[in-house]
Amino acid sequence: MKKIFALMLAVIMVISAVGCAGGSGNSEKTVYRSLHGSDVSTLNYLNTTSTGNMGIPANCQEWLIEYDSLGNIQPGLALEWSVDSTNLVWTFKLRQDAKWYNNKGEAVANVTAHDFVTSAEYALSVNASAAYMYEEAMIKNASAMLSGEATFDEVGVRAVDDYTLEFTLESPCSYFLTCLTYGCFAPMSAETMKAVGDWDNRASWTVEEWDAFSEALDAIQYNQLLYCGAYYLSEYLPGESYSMLKNENYWDKDKVYITAIQSTYNKEASTISPEMYLRGELEDASITSTMAQSWMEDPEKAGYVHPDRIMPDYSYFFSFNFDPQFDEQYEPENWKIAVNNENFRKSIFHGINRLGATMISDPNNAETLLQNTITPENFCAAGGSDYTEYEVFKALAVNTDTKDAYFDEELAKQYRDAAITELTAEGATFPIKVLLPYNPNTSDWDSECLYIQQQLEGLLGTDYIDIIVEQGPTQNFLSEVRRSGKYALLKTNWGCDYADPLTYAAGPFGSSNSYQFMYKSEDPETMALVEEYYAMVDEANAIVDADKLAERYAAFAEAEAFLIEHAMVLPFGVSGGYSASYLNPFEGQYAPYGIATLRYKGQHILEKPMSTEEFNAALEQWQKDRASSAK
Repeated sequence: MKKIFALMLAVIMVISAVGCAGGSGNSEKTVYRSLHGSDVSTLNYLNTTSTGNMGIPANCQEWLIEYDSLGNIQPGLALEWSVDSTNLVWTFKLRQDAKWYNNKGEAVANVTAHDFVTSAEYALSVNASAAYMYEEAMIKNASAMLSGEATFDEVGVRAVDDYTLEFTLESPCSYFLTCLTYGCFAPMSAETMKAVGDWDNRASWTVEEWDAFSEALDAIQYNQLLYCGAYYLSEYLPGESYSMLKNENYWDKDKVYITAIQSTYNKEASTISPEMYLRGELEDASITSTMAQSWMEDPEKAGYVHPDRIMPDYSYFFSFNFDPQFDEQYEPENWKIAVNNENFRKSIFHGINRLGATMISDPNNAETLLQNTITPENFCAAGGSDYTEYEVFKALAVNTDTKDAYFDEELAKQYRDAAITELTAEGATFPIKVLLPYNPNTSDWDSECLYIQQQLEGLLGTDYIDIIVEQGPTQNFLSEVRRSGKYALLKTNWGCDYADPLTYAAGPFGSSNSYQFMYKSEDPETMALVEEYYAMVDEANAIVDADKLAERYAAFAEAEAFLIEHAMVLPFGVSGGYSASYLNPFEGQYAPYGIATLRYKGQHILEKPMSTEEFNAALEQWQKDRASSAK
């Protein structure tokens, strides 16, 4: 700890000589300092999906494309691209002024198309963490290679020449470009591979030898890596700190305003960073919602904190479990009868006060976080309209008084009464036991469940439902509870992979999902709904022409609305939070998938922290600009 403290002090002293401390009003400050509470576990960006691990490569490496601050795709290492008349062959023309640099910022070699082929071969050969994105992008034979049924020379990734890269797809993929900013799609020089193993002889490697090579690459040192991004990693001390410096020879250096990024590891970062931030020793701090509330009530601190930018990268929703695997004490067979009754599901659907539940964790920002669709706002747009603005969703609303479109006490009681009649005839017994687990490691989840228990039982009656709030395990909650089907009702979430409604339509609700298991229902009426939904998704996904994007999205909206209309799932919202920062988040690159929001390129360090008032004004302007851009 003394060594870490000494290092932090040294960093602060050095940076003080470069730029004044936070709050000084110095508009020329260009050094950004922060703490990270989770240590970086690997520098191998081809084999990780961890946000903590991707912070460095997101800034030190470059991809074929990047995004502007409104979410529009821009050229990156690729100057231009095209797709052939079959919509299967994508060709990227690479810039010839991009180079590989070492940890001293010295140019080593040119970045070529072969470097992308190298990355693809490695990722698919070892089934790297994000290799599944080659499948999601529909790249020819990627799935077959991952399952051991094809070799890399059969995969649709090849270098036509040094500066022409070609991808061949299995079938047309309208969202292909948005798959390309995951770690495994970044280039890696063969020289880097050679630094950790006998890369030239990989053709004869066994599975065990590939695994051994991958382990060596996972342990690569920062001075063995080459960098082609806006920054290079000038120093990396595992368990202590890292420093990234602006690459003054970077091809797009004029859009890089922060010259140095310093991050120090401290497992107590969330505890100590606020005070360091207030003392001007950091440009960023972790702020809990409780702390944010306290700061906002303090005239001296109110201007130092603002809500987080809402990202539609994860969507939260309540899942009904159609294949219960919980203990007999919770009456799984009785639950099966209940959950397959649409009136019962609708009594819960319209009975939960979602806005009240959201206020448990964030009373100041609840209406912003609450969503009435599974696919969140600002995720994708076509024809000048955000996906969530399609008329089919508006028609589902039964409550226009608040942001919660579905909460209606009288309607919930009507569905309850109808369900009682039908369930009694089917042999169900009351009250219906509803097992509602929560993860004790997630802040406020227990209080949220207790709120729902009291609110829903108070509305519908304890003679109708008995909501059993149960603490789940502290370890492996997903595998032990959700994936094992040990719940009746559960707040679940899904993270998007690319810019298309398919990611939310097929991911959590597909025929092999581990969410609500609706495809395992034994009830004919439920299965008819499930089959109709899958047919609607297939029909929507068959619309692949680039000029029919609005038609495609409208078809997916119909499918999603169908799920909601029949109360197969209950939308909840997105996650939020608060930040104390000298950055304007609306300057940064925007995309709710890939590495865009981890990048510092394009951002300035503000003269003073952004307040909530300034944040809201900037958000409003950003929304207007994004809407105009979508048109």
